[in-house]
Amino acid sequence: MKSVERYDVVVCGGGLAGLTLSRQLMRTMPDLTVLVLERTSGDIPDGAHKVGEATVEGGAHYLTEQLGLTGYFNTRHLHKLGLRMFFGDPHGPLEERPELGARRFARVPSYQIDRGILERDLRKGVHELGVDLVEGAKVLDVDLSSTGDDHVVHYQTGDQSGEREVRARFVVDASGRHRLLQRKLSLGTPSPHEINAAWWRFRGEYDVEKMAAAKSPTWTPKTQERRWFSTNHLMGRGYWVWMIPLASGNTSVGIVTDERIHPFKTYATEPRARQWLAEHEPTLAAFVAQAEVLDFLKLRNVSYGSEQAFSHNRWSCVGEAAVFLDAFYSPGTDFIAYTNTITTRMIELDRKGRLTAEVTQEFNRLLLEDLWPNYLQVYHDSYSIFGHAPAMFTKVLWDTSYYWTLPCQLLFRGLLKSEGAAAEFHPIAARFLPIQARMQANLRAFAAQAPQPEKYLFVEYSKAPFCAELHLDLLTDKTPDQTFRDMRRNIDRMEAWADTFEQEIAKDCDLPHREPVAAAMSGQWRQEAM
Repeated sequence: MKSVERYDVVVCGGGLAGLTLSRQLMRTMPDLTVLVLERTSGDIPDGAHKVGEATVEGGAHYLTEQLGLTGYFNTRHLHKLGLRMFFGDPHGPLEERPELGARRFARVPSYQIDRGILERDLRKGVHELGVDLVEGAKVLDVDLSSTGDDHVVHYQTGDQSGEREVRARFVVDASGRHRLLQRKLSLGTPSPHEINAAWWRFRGEYDVEKMAAAKSPTWTPKTQERRWFSTNHLMGRGYWVWMIPLASGNTSVGIVTDERIHPFKTYATEPRARQWLAEHEPTLAAFVAQAEVLDFLKLRNVSYGSEQAFSHNRWSCVGEAAVFLDAFYSPGTDFIAYTNTITTRMIELDRKGRLTAEVTQEFNRLLLEDLWPNYLQVYHDSYSIFGHAPAMFTKVLWDTSYYWTLPCQLLFRGLLKSEGAAAEFHPIAARFLPIQARMQANLRAFAAQAPQPEKYLFVEYSKAPFCAELHLDLLTDKTPDQTFRDMRRNIDRMEAWADTFEQEIAKDCDLPHREPVAAAMSGQWRQEAM
Protein backbone atom coordinates (compact mmCIF):
# COMPACT_ATOMS: atom_id res chain seq x y z
CA MET A 1 0.00 0.00 0.00
CA LYS A 2 1.22 3.48 -0.83
CA SER A 3 2.17 5.71 2.08
CA VAL A 4 -0.78 8.04 1.60
CA GLU A 5 -3.74 8.81 3.84
CA ARG A 6 -6.08 10.03 1.12
CA TYR A 7 -7.48 8.50 -2.05
CA ASP A 8 -9.77 9.72 -4.77
CA VAL A 9 -11.89 6.57 -4.31
CA VAL A 10 -12.08 4.03 -1.49
CA VAL A 11 -13.95 0.84 -2.35
CA CYS A 12 -15.22 -1.07 0.69
CA GLY A 13 -15.15 -4.66 -0.52
CA GLY A 14 -12.94 -6.56 -2.94
CA GLY A 15 -15.27 -9.23 -4.27
CA LEU A 16 -16.56 -9.35 -7.83
CA ALA A 17 -18.32 -5.97 -7.69
CA GLY A 18 -15.47 -4.09 -6.02
CA LEU A 19 -12.72 -5.58 -8.17
CA THR A 20 -14.53 -5.03 -11.47
CA LEU A 21 -15.38 -1.47 -10.44
CA SER A 22 -11.77 -0.68 -9.58
CA ARG A 23 -10.67 -2.10 -12.94
CA GLN A 24 -13.31 -0.04 -14.75
CA LEU A 25 -12.26 3.12 -12.89
CA MET A 26 -8.60 2.72 -13.77
CA ARG A 27 -9.37 1.97 -17.42
CA THR A 28 -11.57 5.08 -17.58
CA MET A 29 -9.48 7.45 -15.43
CA PRO A 30 -5.92 6.10 -15.15
CA ASP A 31 -4.79 8.98 -12.94
CA LEU A 32 -7.23 8.11 -10.13
CA THR A 33 -5.94 6.91 -6.79
CA VAL A 34 -8.07 3.92 -5.73
CA LEU A 35 -7.95 1.86 -2.54
CA VAL A 36 -9.84 -1.44 -2.15
CA LEU A 37 -10.40 -2.76 1.39
CA GLU A 38 -11.22 -6.49 1.39
CA ARG A 39 -12.16 -8.59 4.41
CA THR A 40 -10.65 -11.86 3.18
CA SER A 41 -6.97 -12.53 2.86
CA GLY A 42 -4.68 -15.07 1.25
CA ASP A 43 -4.86 -16.84 -2.06
CA ILE A 44 -8.41 -17.54 -3.25
CA PRO A 45 -8.82 -21.22 -4.16
CA ASP A 46 -10.43 -22.52 -7.33
CA GLY A 47 -14.12 -23.13 -6.78
CA ALA A 48 -14.25 -20.46 -4.07
CA HIS A 49 -17.20 -20.59 -1.74
CA LYS A 50 -19.32 -18.05 -3.61
CA VAL A 51 -22.60 -18.12 -5.49
CA GLY A 52 -23.01 -16.58 -8.92
CA GLU A 53 -21.17 -18.71 -11.46
CA ALA A 54 -23.37 -18.10 -14.52
CA THR A 55 -23.56 -14.96 -16.62
CA VAL A 56 -25.99 -13.84 -19.29
CA GLU A 57 -25.32 -11.62 -22.27
CA GLY A 58 -25.33 -8.18 -20.61
CA GLY A 59 -23.04 -9.13 -17.74
CA ALA A 60 -20.78 -11.07 -20.10
CA HIS A 61 -20.52 -8.06 -22.41
CA TYR A 62 -19.55 -5.90 -19.44
CA LEU A 63 -16.86 -8.31 -18.26
CA THR A 64 -15.37 -8.81 -21.70
CA GLU A 65 -15.90 -5.68 -23.80
CA GLN A 66 -16.13 -3.01 -21.11
CA LEU A 67 -13.36 -4.40 -18.91
CA GLY A 68 -11.14 -5.61 -21.76
CA LEU A 69 -11.17 -9.25 -20.68
CA THR A 70 -12.47 -11.06 -23.78
CA GLY A 71 -9.32 -13.14 -24.31
CA TYR A 72 -9.11 -13.92 -20.63
CA PHE A 73 -12.66 -15.29 -20.45
CA ASN A 74 -12.24 -17.29 -23.63
CA THR A 75 -9.23 -19.12 -22.17
CA ARG A 76 -9.83 -19.25 -18.41
CA HIS A 77 -13.58 -19.90 -18.13
CA LEU A 78 -16.28 -21.95 -19.87
CA HIS A 79 -18.50 -20.76 -22.68
CA LYS A 80 -22.12 -21.20 -21.62
CA LEU A 81 -24.57 -23.18 -23.74
CA GLY A 82 -27.48 -20.98 -22.69
CA LEU A 83 -30.22 -21.78 -20.22
CA ARG A 84 -31.58 -25.31 -20.00
CA MET A 85 -34.63 -26.41 -18.04
CA PHE A 86 -36.29 -29.77 -17.40
CA PHE A 87 -39.92 -29.91 -16.34
CA GLY A 88 -42.45 -32.68 -15.71
CA ASP A 89 -42.31 -35.64 -13.37
CA PRO A 90 -39.13 -35.46 -11.22
CA HIS A 91 -39.60 -39.12 -10.25
CA GLY A 92 -39.50 -40.29 -13.86
CA PRO A 93 -36.51 -40.60 -16.23
CA LEU A 94 -34.78 -37.31 -16.93
CA GLU A 95 -34.85 -37.94 -20.68
CA GLU A 96 -38.66 -38.05 -20.62
CA ARG A 97 -39.04 -34.64 -18.99
CA PRO A 98 -39.98 -31.76 -21.33
CA GLU A 99 -36.88 -29.72 -22.06
CA LEU A 100 -36.14 -26.13 -22.98
CA GLY A 101 -32.65 -25.18 -24.07
CA ALA A 102 -30.16 -24.50 -26.84
CA ARG A 103 -28.56 -26.96 -29.24
CA ARG A 104 -25.61 -24.82 -30.25
CA PHE A 105 -23.55 -22.06 -28.66
CA ALA A 106 -25.03 -18.65 -29.31
CA ARG A 107 -23.54 -15.90 -31.47
CA VAL A 108 -23.60 -13.56 -28.46
CA PRO A 109 -21.44 -15.24 -25.81
CA SER A 110 -22.01 -15.80 -22.12
CA TYR A 111 -19.91 -17.74 -19.62
CA GLN A 112 -19.85 -20.11 -16.67
CA ILE A 113 -17.30 -18.53 -14.36
CA ASP A 114 -15.33 -20.03 -11.54
CA ARG A 115 -15.50 -17.22 -8.99
CA GLY A 116 -12.34 -18.33 -7.21
CA ILE A 117 -10.26 -18.21 -10.38
CA LEU A 118 -11.87 -14.95 -11.53
CA GLU A 119 -11.48 -13.01 -8.30
CA ARG A 120 -7.92 -14.21 -7.80
CA ASP A 121 -7.01 -13.06 -11.31
CA LEU A 122 -8.87 -9.77 -10.87
CA ARG A 123 -6.90 -9.01 -7.70
CA LYS A 124 -3.69 -9.43 -9.62
CA GLY A 125 -5.02 -7.39 -12.53
CA VAL A 126 -6.15 -4.35 -10.52
CA HIS A 127 -2.82 -4.29 -8.71
CA GLU A 128 -1.05 -4.11 -12.08
CA LEU A 129 -3.32 -1.17 -13.02
CA GLY A 130 -2.21 0.74 -9.93
CA VAL A 131 -5.01 -0.02 -7.49
CA ASP A 132 -4.00 -0.44 -3.84
CA LEU A 133 -5.61 -3.55 -2.33
CA VAL A 134 -5.51 -4.22 1.41
CA GLU A 135 -6.54 -7.77 2.27
CA GLY A 136 -7.78 -8.78 5.70
CA ALA A 137 -9.25 -5.29 6.15
CA LYS A 138 -12.54 -5.02 8.02
CA VAL A 139 -14.35 -1.73 7.44
CA LEU A 140 -15.71 -0.58 10.80
CA ASP A 141 -17.53 2.59 9.81
CA VAL A 142 -17.64 5.45 7.35
CA ASP A 143 -18.00 9.09 8.34
CA LEU A 144 -19.90 10.48 5.38
CA SER A 145 -19.58 14.17 4.57
CA SER A 146 -22.55 16.12 3.26
CA THR A 147 -20.31 19.08 2.41
CA GLY A 148 -17.33 19.20 0.13
CA ASP A 149 -15.07 17.64 2.75
CA ASP A 150 -13.58 14.18 2.39
CA HIS A 151 -15.27 11.10 3.80
CA VAL A 152 -13.37 9.15 6.44
CA VAL A 153 -13.26 5.34 6.32
CA HIS A 154 -12.39 3.50 9.55
CA TYR A 155 -11.01 -0.01 9.20
CA GLN A 156 -8.99 -2.66 10.97
CA THR A 157 -6.52 -5.12 9.52
CA GLY A 158 -5.81 -8.68 10.50
CA ASP A 159 -2.55 -7.80 12.18
CA GLN A 160 -4.56 -6.28 15.06
CA SER A 161 -2.54 -3.06 14.87
CA GLY A 162 -5.53 -0.98 15.89
CA GLU A 163 -8.03 1.10 13.98
CA ARG A 164 -6.88 2.91 10.87
CA GLU A 165 -8.37 5.79 8.96
CA VAL A 166 -8.24 6.83 5.34
CA ARG A 167 -9.82 9.89 3.73
CA ALA A 168 -11.61 9.66 0.39
CA ARG A 169 -13.23 12.01 -2.04
CA PHE A 170 -15.64 9.23 -3.08
CA VAL A 171 -16.69 6.11 -1.13
CA VAL A 172 -18.17 2.98 -2.73
CA ASP A 173 -19.91 0.26 -0.77
CA ALA A 174 -19.07 -3.05 -2.45
CA SER A 175 -19.48 -5.07 0.74
CA GLY A 176 -22.10 -7.42 -0.71
CA ARG A 177 -24.76 -8.61 1.70
CA HIS A 178 -23.07 -6.83 4.59
CA ARG A 179 -24.58 -3.69 2.97
CA LEU A 180 -22.42 -1.32 5.00
CA LEU A 181 -23.95 1.99 3.87
CA GLN A 182 -27.46 0.66 3.43
CA ARG A 183 -27.53 -0.47 7.06
CA LYS A 184 -25.79 2.66 8.35
CA LEU A 185 -28.31 4.95 6.63
CA SER A 186 -31.36 2.65 7.11
CA LEU A 187 -31.99 2.50 3.38
CA GLY A 188 -32.94 -1.17 3.06
CA THR A 189 -36.41 -2.15 1.96
CA PRO A 190 -37.93 -5.65 2.17
CA SER A 191 -38.74 -7.50 -1.01
CA PRO A 192 -42.14 -9.15 -1.47
CA HIS A 193 -40.28 -11.95 -3.25
CA GLU A 194 -39.50 -14.31 -0.36
CA ILE A 195 -36.96 -16.89 -1.47
CA ASN A 196 -34.13 -18.83 0.14
CA ALA A 197 -31.23 -20.87 -1.20
CA ALA A 198 -28.69 -23.54 -0.32
CA TRP A 199 -25.93 -24.95 -2.49
CA TRP A 200 -22.98 -27.29 -2.71
CA ARG A 201 -19.73 -27.38 -4.59
CA PHE A 202 -18.99 -31.03 -5.53
CA ARG A 203 -15.60 -32.26 -6.65
CA GLY A 204 -15.57 -33.40 -10.26
CA GLU A 205 -17.95 -33.17 -13.20
CA TYR A 206 -21.58 -34.13 -12.69
CA ASP A 207 -22.92 -34.08 -16.22
CA VAL A 208 -26.69 -33.86 -16.68
CA GLU A 209 -26.40 -36.13 -19.74
CA LYS A 210 -24.80 -38.85 -17.62
CA MET A 211 -27.70 -38.51 -15.21
CA ALA A 212 -30.08 -39.63 -17.94
CA ALA A 213 -30.73 -43.36 -18.06
CA ALA A 214 -31.17 -43.50 -21.85
CA LYS A 215 -28.81 -42.33 -24.58
CA SER A 216 -31.24 -42.46 -27.47
CA PRO A 217 -30.48 -40.38 -30.59
CA THR A 218 -33.84 -38.64 -30.22
CA TRP A 219 -32.77 -37.16 -26.87
CA THR A 220 -29.25 -36.23 -27.97
CA PRO A 221 -29.26 -35.63 -31.74
CA LYS A 222 -26.03 -34.84 -33.59
CA THR A 223 -26.88 -31.13 -33.56
CA GLN A 224 -26.95 -31.02 -29.74
CA GLU A 225 -23.80 -29.67 -28.12
CA ARG A 226 -22.95 -31.15 -24.74
CA ARG A 227 -25.65 -30.13 -22.26
CA TRP A 228 -23.05 -29.97 -19.50
CA PHE A 229 -22.05 -26.48 -20.73
CA SER A 230 -25.53 -25.09 -20.02
CA THR A 231 -26.83 -23.59 -16.83
CA ASN A 232 -29.04 -26.60 -16.18
CA HIS A 233 -32.23 -26.23 -14.16
CA LEU A 234 -34.50 -28.92 -12.73
CA MET A 235 -37.86 -27.22 -12.37
CA GLY A 236 -40.72 -27.99 -9.99
CA ARG A 237 -43.59 -26.27 -8.24
CA GLY A 238 -42.10 -23.66 -5.93
CA TYR A 239 -38.45 -24.41 -6.69
CA TRP A 240 -35.59 -24.73 -9.15
CA VAL A 241 -32.36 -26.65 -8.75
CA TRP A 242 -29.25 -25.59 -10.64
CA MET A 243 -26.38 -27.68 -11.99
CA ILE A 244 -23.49 -25.50 -13.21
CA PRO A 245 -20.06 -26.65 -14.48
CA LEU A 246 -16.95 -24.83 -13.28
CA ALA A 247 -13.66 -24.33 -15.10
CA SER A 248 -11.90 -25.90 -12.11
CA GLY A 249 -13.52 -29.22 -13.07
CA ASN A 250 -16.00 -29.14 -10.19
CA THR A 251 -19.78 -28.74 -10.20
CA SER A 252 -22.09 -26.31 -8.42
CA VAL A 253 -25.52 -27.63 -7.39
CA GLY A 254 -28.05 -25.41 -5.65
CA ILE A 255 -31.63 -25.27 -4.41
CA VAL A 256 -33.76 -22.10 -4.56
CA THR A 257 -37.33 -22.08 -3.26
CA ASP A 258 -40.32 -19.90 -2.55
CA GLU A 259 -40.62 -19.80 1.24
CA ARG A 260 -44.40 -20.19 1.07
CA ILE A 261 -44.16 -23.49 -0.83
CA HIS A 262 -40.89 -25.02 0.40
CA PRO A 263 -39.91 -23.48 3.76
CA PHE A 264 -36.23 -22.84 4.35
CA LYS A 265 -36.16 -25.07 7.41
CA THR A 266 -36.76 -28.12 5.20
CA TYR A 267 -33.27 -27.84 3.62
CA ALA A 268 -31.34 -25.43 5.88
CA THR A 269 -28.66 -27.97 6.80
CA GLU A 270 -26.56 -30.19 4.55
CA PRO A 271 -28.31 -33.45 5.67
CA ARG A 272 -31.74 -31.82 5.27
CA ALA A 273 -30.80 -30.49 1.86
CA ARG A 274 -29.80 -34.01 0.79
CA GLN A 275 -33.13 -35.27 2.11
CA TRP A 276 -34.97 -32.49 0.28
CA LEU A 277 -33.30 -33.50 -2.99
CA ALA A 278 -34.19 -37.15 -2.40
CA GLU A 279 -37.84 -36.16 -2.02
CA HIS A 280 -38.17 -33.62 -4.82
CA GLU A 281 -35.41 -34.49 -7.33
CA PRO A 282 -34.54 -38.13 -6.55
CA THR A 283 -32.63 -38.76 -9.78
CA LEU A 284 -30.23 -35.93 -8.98
CA ALA A 285 -30.04 -36.99 -5.33
CA ALA A 286 -28.93 -40.48 -6.36
CA PHE A 287 -26.53 -39.06 -8.95
CA VAL A 288 -24.61 -37.02 -6.35
CA ALA A 289 -25.07 -39.38 -3.41
CA GLN A 290 -21.38 -40.32 -3.32
CA ALA A 291 -20.05 -36.94 -4.46
CA GLU A 292 -17.31 -35.32 -2.41
CA VAL A 293 -18.61 -32.09 -0.88
CA LEU A 294 -16.17 -29.20 -1.18
CA ASP A 295 -18.48 -26.78 0.61
CA PHE A 296 -22.13 -26.12 1.49
CA LEU A 297 -23.69 -22.71 2.03
CA LYS A 298 -27.16 -21.34 2.63
CA LEU A 299 -28.87 -17.98 2.36
CA ARG A 300 -32.17 -16.89 3.86
CA ASN A 301 -34.20 -13.96 2.54
CA VAL A 302 -32.17 -13.77 -0.65
CA SER A 303 -34.10 -10.87 -2.19
CA TYR A 304 -34.02 -7.26 -0.92
CA GLY A 305 -34.33 -3.70 -2.18
CA SER A 306 -33.20 -0.24 -1.23
CA GLU A 307 -34.51 3.31 -1.08
CA GLN A 308 -31.28 4.73 -2.53
CA ALA A 309 -28.06 3.49 -4.08
CA PHE A 310 -26.36 6.68 -5.32
CA SER A 311 -25.76 10.10 -3.74
CA HIS A 312 -24.52 13.44 -5.03
CA ASN A 313 -22.66 13.58 -1.71
CA ARG A 314 -20.12 11.28 -3.39
CA TRP A 315 -21.03 7.76 -2.35
CA SER A 316 -22.64 4.80 -4.04
CA CYS A 317 -23.60 1.16 -3.46
CA VAL A 318 -22.74 -1.43 -6.10
CA GLY A 319 -23.67 -5.05 -6.74
CA GLU A 320 -25.30 -6.85 -3.83
CA ALA A 321 -24.59 -3.89 -1.55
CA ALA A 322 -27.35 -2.12 -3.48
CA VAL A 323 -30.13 -4.61 -4.36
CA PHE A 324 -30.63 -8.28 -5.15
CA LEU A 325 -33.62 -10.05 -6.68
CA ASP A 326 -32.99 -13.67 -7.63
CA ALA A 327 -30.32 -15.91 -9.13
CA PHE A 328 -32.80 -17.30 -11.70
CA TYR A 329 -31.79 -16.01 -15.17
CA SER A 330 -28.43 -15.01 -13.59
CA PRO A 331 -28.93 -11.20 -13.46
CA GLY A 332 -26.38 -10.61 -10.69
CA THR A 333 -23.47 -9.66 -12.94
CA ASP A 334 -25.79 -7.38 -14.93
CA PHE A 335 -26.65 -5.48 -11.76
CA ILE A 336 -22.95 -5.21 -10.98
CA ALA A 337 -22.50 -3.76 -14.47
CA TYR A 338 -25.36 -1.26 -14.01
CA THR A 339 -24.20 -0.02 -10.63
CA ASN A 340 -20.48 0.00 -11.48
CA THR A 341 -21.01 1.92 -14.70
CA ILE A 342 -23.25 4.46 -12.99
CA THR A 343 -20.66 4.87 -10.23
CA THR A 344 -17.89 5.38 -12.78
CA ARG A 345 -20.00 8.03 -14.50
CA MET A 346 -20.69 9.74 -11.17
CA ILE A 347 -16.98 9.97 -10.40
CA GLU A 348 -16.31 11.38 -13.88
CA LEU A 349 -18.99 14.02 -13.34
CA ASP A 350 -17.72 14.84 -9.85
CA ARG A 351 -14.26 15.52 -11.24
CA LYS A 352 -15.85 17.99 -13.66
CA GLY A 353 -17.94 19.64 -10.93
CA ARG A 354 -21.17 18.35 -12.48
CA LEU A 355 -22.35 15.71 -10.00
CA THR A 356 -25.70 17.15 -8.88
CA ALA A 357 -28.69 15.93 -6.90
CA GLU A 358 -30.70 15.88 -10.13
CA VAL A 359 -28.19 13.59 -11.85
CA THR A 360 -28.10 11.08 -9.00
CA GLN A 361 -31.89 11.20 -8.75
CA GLU A 362 -32.06 10.01 -12.36
CA PHE A 363 -29.60 7.20 -11.63
CA ASN A 364 -31.54 6.08 -8.55
CA ARG A 365 -34.77 6.16 -10.52
CA LEU A 366 -33.22 4.07 -13.30
CA LEU A 367 -32.08 1.34 -10.89
CA LEU A 368 -34.91 1.38 -8.34
CA GLU A 369 -37.97 2.46 -10.33
CA ASP A 370 -37.22 1.33 -13.88
CA LEU A 371 -35.11 -1.84 -13.62
CA TRP A 372 -36.05 -3.22 -10.19
CA PRO A 373 -39.89 -3.26 -10.59
CA ASN A 374 -39.82 -4.74 -14.10
CA TYR A 375 -37.39 -7.45 -12.97
CA LEU A 376 -39.44 -8.05 -9.81
CA GLN A 377 -42.52 -8.87 -11.89
CA VAL A 378 -40.52 -11.62 -13.59
CA TYR A 379 -39.99 -13.42 -10.28
CA HIS A 380 -42.67 -12.48 -7.75
CA ASP A 381 -45.40 -15.14 -7.42
CA SER A 382 -43.92 -17.03 -10.40
CA TYR A 383 -42.35 -19.95 -8.54
CA SER A 384 -45.74 -21.64 -8.31
CA ILE A 385 -45.65 -22.25 -12.09
CA PHE A 386 -41.99 -23.30 -12.37
CA GLY A 387 -42.92 -26.95 -12.86
CA HIS A 388 -45.53 -26.27 -15.56
CA ALA A 389 -43.89 -26.88 -18.93
CA PRO A 390 -46.28 -25.04 -21.33
CA ALA A 391 -46.46 -21.94 -19.13
CA MET A 392 -42.70 -21.90 -18.63
CA PHE A 393 -41.97 -22.41 -22.33
CA THR A 394 -43.87 -19.18 -22.95
CA LYS A 395 -42.55 -17.41 -19.85
CA VAL A 396 -38.90 -17.98 -20.74
CA LEU A 397 -39.51 -16.63 -24.23
CA TRP A 398 -41.26 -13.58 -22.81
CA ASP A 399 -38.71 -12.93 -20.07
CA THR A 400 -35.82 -13.35 -22.49
CA SER A 401 -37.46 -10.99 -24.96
CA TYR A 402 -37.93 -8.38 -22.21
CA TYR A 403 -34.30 -8.74 -21.19
CA TRP A 404 -32.92 -8.38 -24.72
CA THR A 405 -35.35 -5.54 -25.53
CA LEU A 406 -34.70 -3.28 -22.52
CA PRO A 407 -32.10 -3.93 -19.76
CA CYS A 408 -29.55 -5.71 -21.94
CA GLN A 409 -29.57 -2.78 -24.36
CA LEU A 410 -28.41 -0.43 -21.60
CA LEU A 411 -25.14 -2.35 -21.40
CA PHE A 412 -24.54 -3.21 -25.06
CA ARG A 413 -25.16 0.37 -26.23
CA GLY A 414 -23.25 2.05 -23.40
CA LEU A 415 -26.35 4.07 -22.55
CA LEU A 416 -25.46 4.42 -18.87
CA LYS A 417 -22.53 6.58 -19.95
CA SER A 418 -24.64 8.78 -22.27
CA GLU A 419 -25.88 12.19 -21.20
CA GLY A 420 -29.63 12.14 -20.57
CA ALA A 421 -30.06 8.43 -21.37
CA ALA A 422 -31.46 7.59 -17.92
CA ALA A 423 -34.14 10.25 -18.32
CA GLU A 424 -35.10 8.98 -21.78
CA PHE A 425 -35.24 5.37 -20.59
CA HIS A 426 -37.66 6.16 -17.74
CA PRO A 427 -40.91 6.59 -19.75
CA ILE A 428 -40.05 3.50 -21.80
CA ALA A 429 -39.62 1.33 -18.70
CA ALA A 430 -42.69 2.90 -17.06
CA ARG A 431 -44.79 2.09 -20.11
CA PHE A 432 -43.63 -1.53 -20.11
CA LEU A 433 -44.31 -2.16 -16.40
CA PRO A 434 -48.12 -2.68 -16.65
CA ILE A 435 -47.60 -4.83 -19.75
CA GLN A 436 -45.09 -6.90 -17.81
CA ALA A 437 -47.43 -7.27 -14.83
CA ARG A 438 -50.37 -8.28 -17.02
CA MET A 439 -48.39 -10.89 -18.94
CA GLN A 440 -46.96 -12.47 -15.79
CA ALA A 441 -50.45 -12.66 -14.25
CA ASN A 442 -51.80 -14.32 -17.41
CA LEU A 443 -48.96 -16.85 -17.36
CA ARG A 444 -50.01 -17.84 -13.85
CA ALA A 445 -53.64 -18.06 -14.95
CA PHE A 446 -52.65 -20.21 -17.91
CA ALA A 447 -50.64 -22.60 -15.74
CA ALA A 448 -53.62 -23.06 -13.42
CA GLN A 449 -55.79 -24.35 -16.29
CA ALA A 450 -53.70 -25.77 -19.15
CA PRO A 451 -52.76 -29.47 -19.27
CA GLN A 452 -49.18 -30.66 -18.98
CA PRO A 453 -47.66 -32.40 -22.02
CA GLU A 454 -47.78 -36.19 -21.95
CA LYS A 455 -44.60 -36.75 -23.98
CA TYR A 456 -41.06 -35.45 -24.31
CA LEU A 457 -40.86 -32.06 -26.01
CA PHE A 458 -37.86 -29.91 -26.84
CA VAL A 459 -38.18 -26.14 -27.18
CA GLU A 460 -35.22 -24.16 -28.48
CA TYR A 461 -36.09 -20.74 -27.09
CA SER A 462 -33.44 -18.77 -28.97
CA LYS A 463 -34.84 -20.01 -32.32
CA ALA A 464 -38.30 -18.50 -31.81
CA PRO A 465 -38.54 -15.78 -34.46
CA PHE A 466 -38.84 -12.75 -32.18
CA CYS A 467 -36.20 -14.02 -29.76
CA ALA A 468 -33.80 -14.85 -32.57
CA GLU A 469 -34.21 -11.36 -34.00
CA LEU A 470 -33.60 -9.69 -30.64
CA HIS A 471 -30.58 -11.87 -29.96
CA LEU A 472 -28.85 -11.01 -33.22
CA ASP A 473 -29.82 -7.36 -32.77
CA LEU A 474 -27.38 -7.22 -29.83
CA LEU A 475 -24.56 -7.50 -32.40
CA THR A 476 -25.76 -4.44 -34.32
CA ASP A 477 -24.11 -1.08 -33.73
CA LYS A 478 -26.66 1.63 -32.88
CA THR A 479 -26.75 5.19 -31.70
CA PRO A 480 -28.70 6.00 -28.51
CA ASP A 481 -31.50 7.51 -30.62
CA GLN A 482 -31.76 4.35 -32.72
CA THR A 483 -31.72 2.18 -29.60
CA PHE A 484 -34.55 4.08 -27.91
CA ARG A 485 -36.56 4.03 -31.14
CA ASP A 486 -36.20 0.24 -31.37
CA MET A 487 -37.06 -0.18 -27.68
CA ARG A 488 -40.37 1.59 -28.27
CA ARG A 489 -41.07 -0.45 -31.40
CA ASN A 490 -40.32 -3.74 -29.66
CA ILE A 491 -42.52 -2.81 -26.70
CA ASP A 492 -45.34 -2.31 -29.21
CA ARG A 493 -44.70 -5.84 -30.45
CA MET A 494 -44.57 -7.28 -26.95
CA GLU A 495 -47.80 -5.52 -26.03
CA ALA A 496 -49.47 -7.11 -29.06
CA TRP A 497 -48.05 -10.48 -27.95
CA ALA A 498 -49.48 -9.97 -24.45
CA ASP A 499 -52.87 -9.02 -25.92
CA THR A 500 -52.95 -12.15 -28.09
CA PHE A 501 -51.97 -14.36 -25.19
CA GLU A 502 -54.70 -12.89 -22.99
CA GLN A 503 -57.32 -13.43 -25.68
CA GLU A 504 -56.24 -17.04 -26.23
CA ILE A 505 -56.42 -17.77 -22.50
CA ALA A 506 -59.93 -16.40 -22.31
CA LYS A 507 -60.97 -18.51 -25.32
CA ASP A 508 -59.13 -21.79 -24.84
CA CYS A 509 -58.06 -22.49 -21.30
CA ASP A 510 -61.36 -24.07 -20.30
CA LEU A 511 -61.07 -26.57 -23.15
CA PRO A 512 -58.58 -29.24 -21.97
CA HIS A 513 -58.80 -31.21 -25.24
CA ARG A 514 -57.16 -28.38 -27.18
CA GLU A 515 -53.46 -27.84 -27.64
CA PRO A 516 -51.81 -25.63 -25.01
CA VAL A 517 -52.51 -22.01 -25.82
CA ALA A 518 -48.80 -21.21 -26.00
CA ALA A 519 -48.64 -23.04 -29.32
CA ALA A 520 -51.02 -20.50 -30.83
CA MET A 521 -49.02 -17.45 -29.77
CA SER A 522 -48.43 -15.73 -33.10
CA GLY A 523 -45.41 -17.83 -33.94
CA GLN A 524 -43.45 -16.68 -30.92
CA TRP A 525 -42.32 -20.19 -30.10
CA ARG A 526 -42.15 -23.62 -31.65
CA GLN A 527 -42.07 -27.02 -30.05
CA GLU A 528 -40.59 -30.22 -31.40
CA ALA A 529 -41.73 -33.69 -30.43
CA MET A 530 -38.67 -35.91 -30.35
